[in-house]
Amino acid sequence: MKTRVGLITTMSQDKTWPDEVVAKVRNDHYEAGAALRKLGFDVITASEGLSRTTSDMERHGRILLNDDIEALIVYVGTWTYSNVVVNLASVVGLPVAIWTNSGNGNIGIVGAAISRGALDEVGIKNTLIHGGFDDAHTLEKIRVWCAGCAAVTKLKGTTLGVGGSRCMGMYTAHVDASEIKKKFGVDVDGWEQMLLIERAKAIPDDRARGFLEWMKDEFGGITASENAVLAQIKMYLALSEFIEEKRYDFVAVKCLPELPELHTTFCLAHALLNGSVDANGPKEPFVCACEADANGALTMQMLKNVSGKSVLFADFLSYDAGSGMATLCNCGSHPIDFACCNKDIYWVKEGLIEFNWKIGGACPQCVAKPGVMTLSRLSRIDGEYVMLIIKGQALEYPREKLAEVNPQQPQAFVRLECDPDDFFADLRCNHIHAVYGDYAAELVTMCELLNVRPIVKSLRKA
Repeated sequence: MKTRVGLITTMSQDKTWPDEVVAKVRNDHYEAGAALRKLGFDVITASEGLSRTTSDMERHGRILLNDDIEALIVYVGTWTYSNVVVNLASVVGLPVAIWTNSGNGNIGIVGAAISRGALDEVGIKNTLIHGGFDDAHTLEKIRVWCAGCAAVTKLKGTTLGVGGSRCMGMYTAHVDASEIKKKFGVDVDGWEQMLLIERAKAIPDDRARGFLEWMKDEFGGITASENAVLAQIKMYLALSEFIEEKRYDFVAVKCLPELPELHTTFCLAHALLNGSVDANGPKEPFVCACEADANGALTMQMLKNVSGKSVLFADFLSYDAGSGMATLCNCGSHPIDFACCNKDIYWVKEGLIEFNWKIGGACPQCVAKPGVMTLSRLSRIDGEYVMLIIKGQALEYPREKLAEVNPQQPQAFVRLECDPDDFFADLRCNHIHAVYGDYAAELVTMCELLNVRPIVKSLRKA
């Protein structure tokens, strides 16, 4: 869906303005709206005219609020009173982008600067953008800021369901629910994995077998045992129903180390939840992190919010400093969308040799498709949240390359666009997450609005 951007245009309420100045600012309002629509936004306006007084702003702010806007732009055409902008922001409850035009005859920067300063005075997040309606650099700044702001808005009020307790001693995965609610606006709800095992066992066999027939048609092949695949299908169906009942917006499942010996793993559930199709047809990717990694799930949801795409959960498994090539792979989970096509995926026997398997497991063996990637990870340094942000390039390799680590497990081979020493100085977790496309600037905007310190890694040194 298009990002819903609210647009308010203002100038001071003084009655002494010449008619031609008022007319120019009103025309600027229409031009600003047209420029935003060309960026692909759904532009919401509360009035065809101008919002100049405190009562105008409060009334129009409530209209925008009721229309569920995700980002707010205040266009300032000339001098204005900054208190009206503060009142608007207080009503809407969103950060504000103050925009004013540049060029001869445009003096909106005086009103824009005082409005921006007033918002800073009272602690309301904002940015100031100065540039023309057809200036590419200006419009790109607006696009990035609105996308980042909307991603924050979409995060707030959501619920993360975490299945199981802290996994295998991972401090980096475990969070304080009160801190997450306060900082990100996300409620963290807990549930137990045993509940899902019992629900999975109750799924009718014929339903699971129908799903298996779809998999046989959809994917390149299935060599894992039928019992293991059916058990994992039932885990996926049970988890999907549980998510819908609990109204979770994203989840993290613990899985290891208990589930292999108790039943089977969530690998198939992870691959399909994070993908864009299942036996019922096309669907929206749904973030599912592994190993009860709440910080991982938050990172993934942030990546999904800025991109709308499927997101990878992986271990940062190995790295060659000379070539900058990283291998990303997590036990047996991998979004199906990361393969070149579904026919390139083979469901093979799970290869984790450190566990005694009760039923067995299956994982989607494939090499991730080539393309530009954005990689990121939330971490904490003595209580301060930071986000590592890196650009990379996934490269195409034959399936045989999987054997260098584990031939059963799906892997992404990514050349990182940063200096190795600089990268390792800020690597704080075994888990890392990625999405196809360049969304580094949008993530930085999200971080700034959430008071998370972005750590953006630079290009490799010559």
